[in-house]
Amino acid sequence: MPSAYLSHPIRGIKGDSATREDMEENNRRACAFAARVREAYPSLDLYCPGEHDELVMRAFERGFITESEILGVDVDLLSRRDFLIAYAPESHISHGMAVEIQAAQARRKVLVLVVNDECLDAIGVVLEGMLR
Repeated sequence: MPSAYLSHPIRGIKGDSATREDMEENNRRACAFAARVREAYPSLDLYCPGEHDELVMRAFERGFITESEILGVDVDLLSRRDFLIAYAPESHISHGMAVEIQAAQARRKVLVLVVNDECLDAIGVVLEGMLR
């Protein structure tokens, strides 16, 4: 089964000034997009960080983990996937997304950039190529 890592903004365009509500909204949007991807491509094993962010966010707020450590774990999870989907609905690549994209490129992973919630076809093209 092909697998993908969904890179998406958590702080988004606001960066360090993003509120918890901003981050939760960005995660909700990414999770909704992940659900649409899974519906369109049920054979894809998709990992979406936003679906697991509550624990990470709480650990970060309490000083148990740093942003660099979080991104290190994200890169480890990404390295176990076949390709990366960069979901940038506002055409904005966040710092964390840039780290994940660079890691994917360094590992020669296929990268699919999605800037519109309706752009699922590119993912299908990648999957078709993997299943041949």
